[in-house]
Amino acid sequence: MSELVSLPVQESTGGGLRDLTSLRVYVRVVELQSFSEVARRMGITPATVSKHVASLETTLRARLVNRTTRKLYITESGQRFYEHCIAVLNELDRAESELAEIRGEPGGHVRATAPLMFALARISPRLPGFMRRYPRISLDLDLSIEKIDLLAQRIDVAVRIAESVDPGFVAFKLAPYVRVFCASPGYLAEHGTPASPDELANHNCLITRGATLNSTWPVTRDGSVVPYRVAGTLIANNGYIVRDAALDGRGLIMTAKWMVESDLKEGRLVEVLRGFAPANRSVYAVLPRQGALLPKVRAFVDFLRECCAGME
Repeated sequence: MSELVSLPVQESTGGGLRDLTSLRVYVRVVELQSFSEVARRMGITPATVSKHVASLETTLRARLVNRTTRKLYITESGQRFYEHCIAVLNELDRAESELAEIRGEPGGHVRATAPLMFALARISPRLPGFMRRYPRISLDLDLSIEKIDLLAQRIDVAVRIAESVDPGFVAFKLAPYVRVFCASPGYLAEHGTPASPDELANHNCLITRGATLNSTWPVTRDGSVVPYRVAGTLIANNGYIVRDAALDGRGLIMTAKWMVESDLKEGRLVEVLRGFAPANRSVYAVLPRQGALLPKVRAFVDFLRECCAGME
């Protein structure tokens, strides 16, 4: 599941190789393998996507895409043309970015991805300010549960919450990622407050599903992180749904501290098992090495640092 924030592409019938929009549309067709998904993400109609691709095929006198009722296939010619398109668009993007730097203002297109809940809480409220500050930067922001392949999807910047970052990428640590165990005062009054992680088995643990089902909770014991299997009456892939259930006294949760910080301060939730919560993750801005120094990317990474300011 993902939501996309992007600037719409103008409706047009396509102009072959002279039309950069056609090249951009075709690249997205190859990457997303769906005319309808490209249309949704780019703010145009599926018919317009089809016209752009058909215009390119007419100009090149080659079949780029084969479609059935269920699947889309890229031909050998289509794959080779895609690789040329990527090279052309990357060079144009780099030129735009460098010219913007000469003007003293970062510019160009930035493709970024971030976890949905993190983006809603930390990025979304501050995003309009970034757009006002850098009007020449356009954003394509993918908020996903799944871990996106940065190279395959040509991502410029990814926000990753992890213990470490894959080698071969540039990573900037933005903030620590502190997790807490907590429940409502009402739940604890009725079911008792766990004194050790061993007692988690006796509690209704509300589980957040991320990229994988989080049915084991990491617990710090004697300097090591140990997994504890938990179970409960709610599993959801949205942290706010689990939080709301905890606020209503339905069970105990493990969650990011930034998500429940105000609830803890105002007493709606109570932290339990202090000292056992894991602190082995951090929030990183991750990017392919070749894009690390582009002004538009540097500006967005600095913006992410602002978004993470004050996180414990």
